[in-house]
Amino acid sequence: MILIYLLKVSACTLIFFAVYRLLLAKLTFFNLNRVYLLLMLVFSFSIPAITIENRHEVLMTNQQVPLKIGYSNGGFAEQDYVDGGKAINNTINWNQLLLYTYFGILSILVGRMLLMMLRIRIQLHKHTLEVNGAIILVDGQSTIKNCSFFNRIIVDSSLQTDQRNLVIKHESVHVEQLHAVDKLLVNLITAVLWFNPVIYFWRNAIDHNHEFLADRQTAKLADKKEYASLLLNLAMPANNLAVNSFSKLPLKNRIMMMYKEPNLKSKKLAYVAILPVLLICCMAFINRKEVVVEKTTGQNQPSADAPKKPDVYAINYLNSSIKVNPNERAAFKEVEPALIIDAGHGGKDDASTAFNGQKEKDLNLRAVKILAEEAARRGIKVILTRKNDQFLSLRDRLPKQGATAFISIHHNTASPAAEAPFSGIEVYVSKLNPNIRINEELGAGILSELKQQNGLAVKESLKDASLLLLRESKVPAILIEMGNVSDAKTLDYINQEKNIRRISNLILDGFVRFSKRGC
Repeated sequence: MILIYLLKVSACTLIFFAVYRLLLAKLTFFNLNRVYLLLMLVFSFSIPAITIENRHEVLMTNQQVPLKIGYSNGGFAEQDYVDGGKAINNTINWNQLLLYTYFGILSILVGRMLLMMLRIRIQLHKHTLEVNGAIILVDGQSTIKNCSFFNRIIVDSSLQTDQRNLVIKHESVHVEQLHAVDKLLVNLITAVLWFNPVIYFWRNAIDHNHEFLADRQTAKLADKKEYASLLLNLAMPANNLAVNSFSKLPLKNRIMMMYKEPNLKSKKLAYVAILPVLLICCMAFINRKEVVVEKTTGQNQPSADAPKKPDVYAINYLNSSIKVNPNERAAFKEVEPALIIDAGHGGKDDASTAFNGQKEKDLNLRAVKILAEEAARRGIKVILTRKNDQFLSLRDRLPKQGATAFISIHHNTASPAAEAPFSGIEVYVSKLNPNIRINEELGAGILSELKQQNGLAVKESLKDASLLLLRESKVPAILIEMGNVSDAKTLDYINQEKNIRRISNLILDGFVRFSKRGC
C-alpha cells in the first residue's frame, strides 16, 4: 500500500535528518553535506522499497485427520448478491478517502510549482533589459532579480558594477554546481511527502548548504565585511522556491558560516556515524517476505520419481461402493486435476469492509491469487472465475466445464447482533445440492487439513448455507470463510502473506486427497 510505503519513507527522513542536525549541520564540509542530504533522500525512498525473501523449509508429518462429517449451528450472515442488483455499502472507506486526499494535494503542489516556474518566465520576458550570454539584466520593477534560474543569472541593472560582479560570481557557483537540479528534486520530493514536516526542514537545509557553498567561493574574491554588507542590503523574503536567490532572509547562519574557521579534517570522522544509522534503517524498514517450503514425511510421502501431478480419475459423483484400483489404468479414464477457484464479490459488489478500510472483495482476490500460485507450484491446474476487480453475477461464477472441485473464497464480518462472533476459518456446503454427499466429502477433507494450522481458529464442523453457488453447482463445491475481518487479531494474521500461503497449502492438501479418492 502506497501510504504505508510513504510513512516508512517519512520515518527514514526523520532519522537521517536528525543525524544531520546533531552531527553534520555545523561542519564546514559543505560538499560532503550536500552529498549526504541528497544521498539520504535517495536511501529514504529506496530502503522501504526493498523486499528480502526469506526461504525456509518446514518438515511436516503427513498425518491424515480422520474424516468425520458433522454440522454446527449458526446462521450465515452473508446474503446472496442478487443478479443485476445493487450492492449497498454505507461504510466509509477511509483508506480510499485518504488516498484520494493525498493525490489531490500532491497534484495541487506540483501544479503550484509549475505555475511558479511559468511566472518566472513571464517576469523575465516582461522586465528583461539586456541579455549577455547566461546573464540577464532586468529593470528595478522586476520581482525576479539577483538570483539564478537553472543556467540563467538574473541581475538587477541598477546595481553598481562591483556589486553586480559579486552577485554574478555568487550565482555562477549555483549554475556551475547544478544547484537548480537539487532544488527541482527536493521540491518534487516535498510535494510527494507534503504531510511530513521533516521534509520542509530538509529542503531548507539544502538551500542553506547551496548558499554556504556559493558564499565560500565568493568570499575568496571579496572583502568579507563588504560582502556581508551587500547580503544585508539586498536581502529579500524567501518567497520563491524555484530560484537560488543571492540574498534571502534569514541571513544569520550564512554570515556565521562565512566567518567560521574551516573544521579540521579529523572532523570528517563524524560521517562514519552514517553507517550504523543506515544499517538500523535497513533492518527496520526493509520488507521481509517469508516463503515457507513444506516437506512432508510419512508413509504418504511421494517418491523422488513420482509424477508432479497427482493421479486423478474420472468421477461420476454417484454414490457407489466400488473401490477404485489406481493401477487399473485401462478401466478408468485418467484426467488432469482441475480446481476452479472463485474470489467472492468484485467490481461494484464490495461486500463487507474491514475496520481499517480493506474491502472484502480485495482480500478475497489476494487470497485466491496466492492459492493459485501455490497450486501452480504443485502442478495443479487452476481456473479462476475472476483475476481482477470485476463484477460477476452468481450464475456467471458457476462452473460451466468439467472440474474436480469448485471453491469460493470469502472473508466474514461480525453481525452487529452477534454477541460472540466466530473469528476463524469456516467451511460451508449446501444440503440442498443434489450431490451433497460428495460436497460433504470435499468440505470435510479440506476442513480436517485446515485444523492442522495453529495461528487461526477453525470451526470444528461444516456449516450449511443455501447459497446459489453451493446449491446449484454441478461440480463438488464448498465455500471457505478465511477469517472475520471485524476482528483486529484475525485481520493482522491474514494480512501476512506467509499465513495465507500456509492456509492455501492445507486447502490444496485436502483437494489432492479428495481428487485421489476415486468414485
